Amino acid sequence: MAGPERYDAFSLMRRFRSDEAALGDALTLFVEREDYGFVWLAYAGSTCVGCVSVGYGIGTAAGGLIATLDDLYVLPDGRRRGIATTLLDDLHVRLDALDVRRIDIAAPADPALQAFLHSRGYSSAGDVRFTFGG
Repeated sequence: MAGPERYDAFSLMRRFRSDEAALGDALTLFVEREDYGFVWLAYAGSTCVGCVSVGYGIGTAAGGLIATLDDLYVLPDGRRRGIATTLLDDLHVRLDALDVRRIDIAAPADPALQAFLHSRGYSSAGDVRFTFGG
């Protein structure tokens, strides 16, 4: 996500983030501090239909860089069309290139989302955390 796409991200993410001030602050950090992480957006034509955000950290158990995925979301009309799968597949390519050792996702207790994550190779690591790799 670059500066001009920040409005699209904000418009989409405010559907599930109630604190608009915090969301705006976080998106500003993503634009200004690419070393902290990034937001990817999925478009159908000129309409933003999906997103995922990634924050970086260092995991002592993993022995290196870890990524935490938040905000994996696709508009209801765009679901079951491969958008989230494409976001995750492309994300894995980028994170592999950065030698990310583990990917964590904090997922709500949504059976459909949890089944999707399991189908993509993520394993449960507690009630709402999923891990891929290390």
